[in-house]
Order: sequence, then C-alpha cells, then structure tokens
Amino acid sequence: MPSEHLSANQQPVGIVPLQAADAQRTLNVLLSAFFFEPGAGSPEVHTAVLDWRRTFGATREGADLAGVYTSFDMQVTVPGGAPGDLTQVPMAGLSWVAVHPDHRRRGVMSAMLRHHLADLHESGAAPIGGLLAAEVAIYGRFGYGVASVEAVLDLGRGADFAAPALDDAAARVETRFVAADCDEAATRLHEAHLRCAATSLGAVARPDTMARPMHVDIAAQRKGREPTQVLFASVDGETTGYALFNRKPNWENGRPQGKVSVSELAAADPATLLALARRLVDFDLTAATEIRGRSMDDPLIWWAGGPRASQVKAYDSLWLRLVDLDTALAARGYAQPCELVLDVVDAECPWNQRKWRLSVQTSGTTSVESVAASTDADLRLPVHALGAAYLGARTVASQAHQGLVEELRPGAVRELSMAMQADRAPIGSVDF
Repeated sequence: MPSEHLSANQQPVGIVPLQAADAQRTLNVLLSAFFFEPGAGSPEVHTAVLDWRRTFGATREGADLAGVYTSFDMQVTVPGGAPGDLTQVPMAGLSWVAVHPDHRRRGVMSAMLRHHLADLHESGAAPIGGLLAAEVAIYGRFGYGVASVEAVLDLGRGADFAAPALDDAAARVETRFVAADCDEAATRLHEAHLRCAATSLGAVARPDTMARPMHVDIAAQRKGREPTQVLFASVDGETTGYALFNRKPNWENGRPQGKVSVSELAAADPATLLALARRLVDFDLTAATEIRGRSMDDPLIWWAGGPRASQVKAYDSLWLRLVDLDTALAARGYAQPCELVLDVVDAECPWNQRKWRLSVQTSGTTSVESVAASTDADLRLPVHALGAAYLGARTVASQAHQGLVEELRPGAVRELSMAMQADRAPIGSVDF
C-alpha cells in the first residue's frame, strides 16, 4: 500500500513503488532535477542499473511524479574485531534522489527520506544507510554524517612515484587495458572490485546486479572523452587490481595536452597500486592525470612527494546513517574496550532516540543494549555524529571540539573516541 506523508503546507505526499514499466516517468523526474544530457538509448538502458524492488516515487495531487529515489543492496568495509582487521556491514546505498523543480519545498524530499529510513528499519534490510551527496546541505538533518573524505590527485605526465621497497614487487605486476563495455571485462572487473573492496577501509561493494549496467557506453554522455577503459593488474595470472579511466584528447600550440581521468582505482596490495599508478601517468599524448577516490593518507600522495606535489583536493565522500543503531554499533570492531551509556538524539528514527549502553570487552565481544531513561548517560550526541565516526575517520573527540558531542562524564569523550578509531583513513567511495 502507498504511504502518505504531510508536507509543510499540509498537502499529502504519497510514496508509491515503481516498476520497470515506469522507466520513462522515473527518467523524466531525474532529468528535470539534474538536467544532464540523456543521449542516445532507451529509458530502459538508462535505468537498467536500478533495482525496481527498491525504487519509489513521490506523488502529489495533480502531478505525475513529484520525486523519485532508489537504493542498492551494498556493503561497506569497516574496522573489524581485532586491531588492523576489517569486516563488511550491509549498507543501503541511497541514490537517484530527485525532486521535480515544480514540487520543491513541498515536503517531497522529507517524505521520501523518511519512507526510506522507515522501510529499512521495518524490513531489517541493512542497519546503516549510505549516500553520496549532490548537495551538502540536505542530508545532515536526516541523520547522515560525512564518514569519509575523498582525495583527488592531479598529477603531471610522468609523475615520479618513489617507493624503492616496492619496486621489485611492482615490476612483477602485469597491466593491460580493454574497453569496459564488454561482458568479459565487466565480469572480471566486478570480481576484482569485490576482492579489493573487502580489503580497503571505507570501500563500498556494489551488488552483482550493478556489475554490467554500470559500464554501458553512451556516446552522447562522453563529451569528447573516449569510452571508459579498464586497466587490469595481475600477478602470475591472478587479478590483483584495476583502474577505470578515460582519456580526453587536447592539443595546444601543436603539443599534446590530453587528460587521463581515473574514476576508480583499487588494488589488493601496495605493489599493485604502485604499478597501476605508474601506468596511468605515462600514456602517450597526455599531459595530466586526475585520480579520484583516494584517502587522505593515501600512499600515492606520499609516493608522489606529498600534497603539494600531487595537488590534492578534498571533498566529502561517503555519508553514513545508523538506521538501527544497536545492530550497526555491534557490527563493527573497536580499537580498545569501553563501557559507556550514550544518550542518542535522533528525531527522524524514534526507535534510536534513547539511551544505549555500549560495552566492548577486552576479548572484543560487543553488546549494545537499550537502558532505562533514568540511567545516567556518559555522552549526549546526535546520531549523525556516530555515522561520521563509524569508519574511524572523524573522531568523536574532534566532533566534541566542534560542539556536536556533549561530555556528561569526564573522560567519556576520549574513551569512545579511542575505541572507534581506525589505523588508517578510509578510502573514498566508488560512485553509485
């Protein structure tokens, strides 16, 4: 049954499931909000990546569709139970969130986000939600926090990556590239993606259903770039990493000034990462290489000589939202034991807004239990602060310094902050 929400001006907003037959209607809303070139191809081609079981539309009186959203069954790699270990937690990847311009500021976005959170809670599909924000001002009020920062590197042709200890291992890595829009390449790419995501803190693993549609080439959307290529790395015949990239030709004063744009770069080990990076900055007829999706302490930055040498730019990457707080906190590992009562503020998910006892034993056993409202709390904090700290990048202590976390027992901020820390910064998320 469709659900109804009242917007700020009390006009009802209905949320209804969409189906493959709604491809054109869905695309119409998306195009109206993001105004990109649809290019050649049918609506079915453009929407092939969608999981229609998780795709919904917002309706208002007198309108076809006022908004749309979808989500994907994904996993995110988080700190594991032992120091240095990693584990993967189910994550609902929210995407394609769009409101038709004619229906802005009518409560459509709020209705869709509340429906999404309630649906996740009722179905138990995933204890956390994640997204990549087109606009940063929207999602914080719905309990999402920036959990990772993406470093974008801008490197010149032939940039030197100095890593003497890895030179011999990197020399054993073979690299070869092929067009990404190919069944064989897409299958191999997805297998490598899943393997590398499991070993990279902060990495998001796409579901199998996205493996092929993600790489269909639509010529009209390339804007002068070549079709996306995938550079595979292998050692003794086993795939150990990959890079998704395309090149755009340019000539100035008779000299080649082409640009290589790398949208994904993943490796199972440092030697593979080094071999891929060296190949990406050494294509003929190019002058610059942009590599997206790296972490703020990424080896590439330091191999290249530091942030100035690689001209690092930083952007918010993965936003995380604890939908079922107890399950989410129990699913990740902790760097040290702690015993804390958290008074959590969560207006959008009332099942979370209560006091919780987080207990992490020396053995690594973790329990998260609701406690009586009369229990003395050690910390008071909004749910988005926990989402921001979930990958270990944005510490609880730094958020307390920002005024987001209130310490009710001396030492409690440091205790939770040290417990949730990670050894490394999380990597930037892949697109979804």
